[in-house]
Amino acid sequence: MAKEINILVLEDDPGSQHAIRLMMDGEGWKVKVIGDADAGMQELAHGSWALVVANLSVVEFSSPLFQILKELAQAAPVEEGKSRVRVLFVVPASQTTEAIPVLENARLPYAMKPYQFNDFIEKVNDLLLQAQFLSKTARERGFAFEQRAKPGKPGKKASAANSMFASRDEYYYSEEELAEYEREQSEQEKKKKKLTDRPL
Repeated sequence: MAKEINILVLEDDPGSQHAIRLMMDGEGWKVKVIGDADAGMQELAHGSWALVVANLSVVEFSSPLFQILKELAQAAPVEEGKSRVRVLFVVPASQTTEAIPVLENARLPYAMKPYQFNDFIEKVNDLLLQAQFLSKTARERGFAFEQRAKPGKPGKKASAANSMFASRDEYYYSEEELAEYEREQSEQEKKKKKLTDRPL
């Protein structure tokens, strides 16, 4: 039986909250989005989480919450046969110069913002796989990254060997493009419904 996957997202930007929820809802995961560090600390203490996605604009390096998340991220993913919460830090474009060296020196997994669809989902899946919340990677489960791309949209294919450290030039979907994708999907569903409801 598959484990329930609960994901805590610490993100304070409404557009980003929508984009990240859209990405994760498509995978069938249960997502809770929190906009500030204090509330995030409470949720972390009382919830049962498989993964915490923490934007550094919410969780500052000097905060107690960052220290807790750092320790969780550096701990073994499975201990005494039990899965442990994984952590993925999100680096806003304005903080790359300061944040990336800190995260890489500490070997902390991170993703870049604006959210990069393929890169982000791959990293989330890899972390869940490490902690045995998933039995297979997204690719092995048949997750077709290319099928989610906007038709006719140029872009690079997700690399076969995923690194937990994002490259700044590996952009796939911006938040605006994700919103456009959602609109297109909604329109397609409406068209299908009209065809289905049409009397014979």
